[in-house]
Amino acid sequence: MPVSAEEPPNAKGERSQAVPPVGRPLITRVGPHTIHSLEYGTGDEVLVLIHGLSGSSRWWFRNIPELASRFRVLVPDLIGFGRSRVVGPLPTIRQVARLLARWVDTLDVEQVTPVGHSMGGQISIHFAAYAPERLKRLVLVDAAGIPRLMSPRALLRFAGEASPLWRWGDPSFLPVIAGDAWTAGPRVLLRALRNIQLDDVRPLLPQIRVPTLIIWGDRDRLVPIADGWELRRLIPDSRIAVLRGAAHNAMVDRPADFNRLLCRFIEGDPVGR
Repeated sequence: MPVSAEEPPNAKGERSQAVPPVGRPLITRVGPHTIHSLEYGTGDEVLVLIHGLSGSSRWWFRNIPELASRFRVLVPDLIGFGRSRVVGPLPTIRQVARLLARWVDTLDVEQVTPVGHSMGGQISIHFAAYAPERLKRLVLVDAAGIPRLMSPRALLRFAGEASPLWRWGDPSFLPVIAGDAWTAGPRVLLRALRNIQLDDVRPLLPQIRVPTLIIWGDRDRLVPIADGWELRRLIPDSRIAVLRGAAHNAMVDRPADFNRLLCRFIEGDPVGR
């Protein structure tokens, strides 16, 4: 039966932190860049988990145990983040998407399902537009890509919305957020934020021809849920599922229910609305 578009919290508890299995490290040269990634699991279905701004592969550790028990899972550190250090100027959103497509080529994978969070969702949309034949499905999680007005007044309002720690979700995850932001450094973070704001994915959305699942946290104040519904409106074969009680990092705040939605979608069940 279809899953409700508004998923209530799992009564068994969402904040249990399963220890991820030990992944196989991959170091891949793509042009002037070296992409570090981890590989888990086996199977014909290949998921690529793509983190957002200031993130790393660590942002998916609550999801990997369940997903790797069913699928082959690839988890890259985007260029400039985690272990993938930047060489020269930080690539734009569009450039990162093309580098990821080349990275997938080096791994001898025919088709993948990108699961992109925030900036990673924005990159995944460009990936879908640039190399549609390489995608089997697409999953967008609290995805960026629809620009927001950034006047001084808007910046102040955004700072007020984002500053309370509870808006970032599970407090136990805050050390990971802070640690990965420190690793990236202010220069990379500011340039990546500028790249996000300069890009508008809306012209690309009608071109996406693969089944697409949009997952959003109903407490997200960093990327408004209205953006999720706009993605739903513009992507032809798409559905949206809203996770109640989740903030911007929906896969962290509600890992068990997030995994359940994702697995059902990959297995062909109708999810969301």
